[in-house]
Amino acid sequence: MAERFSFDAAGCTERGLRTYQEDALGHEVGPVVSVFAVADGLGGCPNGDVASQAAVDSVAGLAQLPTAESAPALDVLARNAVSAAHRVVLGTGGCTTLALLVLSGTQAVVAHAGDSRVYRLRGGALEQLTEDHRESRHVLVRCVGATSPDCSSEPDVQVLESSPGDVWLLVTDGVGDTLEHDALREVLAELPALDARWAAAELVRRALDAGSRDNCTALVVSVGGAR
Repeated sequence: MAERFSFDAAGCTERGLRTYQEDALGHEVGPVVSVFAVADGLGGCPNGDVASQAAVDSVAGLAQLPTAESAPALDVLARNAVSAAHRVVLGTGGCTTLALLVLSGTQAVVAHAGDSRVYRLRGGALEQLTEDHRESRHVLVRCVGATSPDCSSEPDVQVLESSPGDVWLLVTDGVGDTLEHDALREVLAELPALDARWAAAELVRRALDAGSRDNCTALVVSVGGAR
């Protein structure tokens, strides 16, 4: 069985200047697998809010995996979870980005489609782990629920490591496109002196104060010691 670590995890989301809130976030800490996700429904499609929430709810089911040794590798599970979310989102008639972090002991998998991002702060250095899937600020080439031949639902999947002291950050573009890299790092560097709830709310506040005109969402995951 994978070694289990504690987490201080919290998210914050605000509608901001938009008429509708189309971001969603969620996390679930399971007995073996813990799941963290953010999604941003596409405003150019109907039911963006329903699509984003459906995607987050769908991938959260990974946290209920049993402890069976015969379970597939974590990256396979994550890819399958995004595929399942795609099928669920198709039923909503909408489309959404999805950024997914799956942690199990020292194993970490990041999967994403679209321009919602995942970062990791380690040893004071902040790294953006995902690459935006877009041709321009408003044209995505990948998203969950896509039906156009010009937009794929295939996620990028990365196998990484997670260690005590790491801080993971998942954001939608309302935060990621507004705050500079150093501004993100400055807030995350305050952990663990301050908690994840403060960090997520502070990132959203700073993005809105900096003029973001989009929905703003941040999900912060601080990895603690073994339990």
